[in-house]
Order: sequence, then structure tokens, then C-alpha cells
Amino acid sequence: MVGVNRNFVKFDTFDVTQVSFQAGIDRNSKPTIAMTYGPGRSEIAMISAAAMTLWPRCSGDGNFGTMWGPADVSKAKFTLDLTDTQINGMANDQFTVFSTVIEALDDALLDFVTEHQLKILGRKNLSRDEVKMLQIRSIRPKYDKLTGALTGHNMNLSASKFAWDGIGGKYERKITVCDCHGATVPHGAVSPGDVVSATIYANQVYNGVGGDKFGIHWGFQDVAVVCQRSALEHKTEVAAFQDMDWPMAQPYTTHEQVSEINKCNGTTFATDQFATEGSSIPV
Repeated sequence: MVGVNRNFVKFDTFDVTQVSFQAGIDRNSKPTIAMTYGPGRSEIAMISAAAMTLWPRCSGDGNFGTMWGPADVSKAKFTLDLTDTQINGMANDQFTVFSTVIEALDDALLDFVTEHQLKILGRKNLSRDEVKMLQIRSIRPKYDKLTGALTGHNMNLSASKFAWDGIGGKYERKITVCDCHGATVPHGAVSPGDVVSATIYANQVYNGVGGDKFGIHWGFQDVAVVCQRSALEHKTEVAAFQDMDWPMAQPYTTHEQVSEINKCNGTTFATDQFATEGSSIPV
């Protein structure tokens, strides 16, 4: 939206008790839910925790042309996922705190919908747990497709590539990519495996999706690449193999090391005769 100036609060200072909800009706007489923050009734906006992203689409045409994206570029969205994947072999404690804040926000929405279920859902006498079954939570669990085991949690964010300009048309917008200090990176890209933080906001509270489903749609505006995947620590050893006794064990050598050893030993392979410059094969 043109001219939107959001006040992004750091996630660990966000006070969920300052969030208020208002039920209303849109032009089509459908129930709506407005969600605001603080006495000034500002947008719900915060700076997320630093977390690893696995499926970012923050530049170009976003998710256009992908398996899950639209076939029409005018409907393309920029997408970003924040996960609880370990960073440098350690659990991401920041994401745990961030998840607690987002979960509390979801719970506040759940309480409001439960209290006003007749107006919002057209239901009555549903318990809180029954209403929760209709809620799409912001932090979602991830499961292994084969075993069904829980593998982690993630939060999905999206922002439309094209937005209404207020005078009947659309304008193209971009996601600002910056470094860990907030300095904009020209033509910056966000890659799978990068550790990122984003300025996120509650774009809307949706309801009536797939019947009676409701939840918060989260958008994002800027992305800070806190640590690129290439700069993360890599394993230097695997403890599981350190105490193994292999009778045929030999040191691991690279192709360059083998070539150097062969040169020192005067060993020549059959293929070496074709490696010399100007060599020819007789016909």
C-alpha cells in the first residue's frame, strides 16, 4: 500500500496485552476482524527473530512460475519462511522466544473468536478447543512425509509483487534486502539456507476460508541477511565414526593429492599420454 509507515517493534519487546480486536462487517455483509496495537491503534508490526530460511522467493517475480505459484505474473507473491532449524549445530533460542510471542497473539485471537463465535463463525456453544480446531496457526509444525515424525516448525510470510496504487491501477514493488547492520544491498538476494530477519506485519485477519477457517496472514517488507549460508560453520568431524576400527582403512586423498603422489613416484597412467599438449592419435 502506498504511503504505509509501519512502526516495527523488536519481537522480544512486543506486548501482546496491548493488542485489541474489533469485529465488523464488510460491504458484502461478511464478518471481519480488525487487529490493532497500543492506544494509538497502529498496525501489528515487528522485527522477527533471526532464523534460517529454506524456501525464499524475495526477488524477481517471486513465486511466479513455481510449482506452488500462480500462472499469472500479476498475482505473483514474494515469499519467505522462518524456521526453527538449528544454526551452527545449536538450537535457535531466538526463534523459540519469537514463537512464544506469535503463539500468544494467536491465542488472543482465538479467545476473541470464541467469545464472538456467533457473529464471526455463525456458530454457538463451541468450546475454546473446538474453535481452535478451526484456526490456522501462524507457527506451523513440519512433518516427515514418509514417517510422519515432527521435524520442526516454520512461519510463512508473503507479500504481493503488485499492489493497488489507489487510483485504479497497480504498481510493482520490491523487497528491500540489507545486511545485518541494515545497509541496503543493491540487487541483494536471499538464498536457501541463509539466516535472516524480517520486518513483518499482520496483513489481515482472515475468516471463512475453506468453510469456517480463520487465522492471521503475515506479510513482510524488508529482509536482513544476518548470515549467508556460505558463512555458516560446517562440520569438521563426525563423532560417530571416530572410535571405529576398519582393517582396510586408508587416509582420504583428493584427486590433486593423488596426482602429486604419482608424479613423485614416476607413475604414469594410460590416460596421461593424451594430456600432453599437441599429442595426436595415429590413424
